[in-house]
Amino acid sequence: MPNEVSATLPNPRILLIEDNAPVAETLLKFIERSGMRTAWAQTGAEAMELKASFMPDVVLVDLELPDTNGVELIAWLVGLRDCGIIVVSGRGEEAERIVGLELGADDYVAKPPQLRELVARIRAVHRRAQPRTVASMAESSPALTAPQPAPLPQFGQWKLDIPRRAVTGEDGRPAPVTAAEFAVLQELALANGQPVSRERLSEVALRRPWRPDDRSIDQLVFSLRRKLGDGDGGTRLIQSVRGAGYILIPGSAAA
Repeated sequence: MPNEVSATLPNPRILLIEDNAPVAETLLKFIERSGMRTAWAQTGAEAMELKASFMPDVVLVDLELPDTNGVELIAWLVGLRDCGIIVVSGRGEEAERIVGLELGADDYVAKPPQLRELVARIRAVHRRAQPRTVASMAESSPALTAPQPAPLPQFGQWKLDIPRRAVTGEDGRPAPVTAAEFAVLQELALANGQPVSRERLSEVALRRPWRPDDRSIDQLVFSLRRKLGDGDGGTRLIQSVRGAGYILIPGSAAA
């Protein structure tokens, strides 16, 4: 069923937030040639207005804008929970990549982007954002809410709700995980107690190949450990396996 749904998704609507006109024109032209509808905002204020009227499926955000901090704009978009977010920025340092993902962006592309790769990443983020968008709609329309047919994966005191892309504690308290962190948890949970390589985690969480000098996955795991804490008896919920990657220590499935 997921493959069938993805295949029938319409071309996404793309909002580009970019203050450099020549750069914006180049990106918009290529994206439109790929069959997607586009809108362009040069400032954060314009972006907020277009977000309401254009209703984009995926937003491309530059971190450096003349009137708004791109970090604050990403946080605002994440709070809406109704679109995918890709950071497209000239800031290529590793720390900046992690900042964008920590805020909740779905992907990061450094300038100048490879245009074909950018379009592929847009489509991938659009597919991944669909469950989040449907869940957001269901919250506002109870009639659309479907019963949860399967038990939720559980590790320690936490439950992983894949359809809603949420991690909740035993008391119902949500964990403030980002989109990239959730992707790591989901991949580890679906591995059923088997280790998952950094290469695979980088592919699903960051949408880029892993390199031996790339510490992004390690930093995501460190952040998850900090947010989720330890399991029973102080056991680390996410453990490293030498030469194999990381493994999630599962608990009993939730009823």
